Amino acid sequence: MSIWGPGSFENDDALDWMAELADSDDDNPIIDALNTVIDQADESPEAPDCAVALAAVEVVAAWMGEPTEDCPEEVEVWVEGRPAPPATMISQARYVAEAISEKSELKKLWKNSDDFELWQTSVNDLLGRLLY
Repeated sequence: MSIWGPGSFENDDALDWMAELADSDDDNPIIDALNTVIDQADESPEAPDCAVALAAVEVVAAWMGEPTEDCPEEVEVWVEGRPAPPATMISQARYVAEAISEKSELKKLWKNSDDFELWQTSVNDLLGRLLY
């Protein structure tokens, strides 16, 4: 059964990516997820890449001490005891979330659903937690 909801961790792509992150000792999965959307930002980033990138941005926010209310335990465990994320990563995370919110395939999909406002609120909340 497929999982699909307006939260950053409420889809199969994000959950699959979280398993990859949980098995990683470094931040390469986060960097890769952010860079995938950054590389597509001039176009319309693809929905699966956006879903993964939003999960990565949520991890950055949690790493900054600003987790979402429904932050998965795997994320809490991964960020625990790590020094703060680099300022460059925080800037990239914010850029990625803004790009997804403004022009992406994921936004188009949500715009055609009854839950668009919930999705947009979720992304806006995430952006608010990325302030330095």
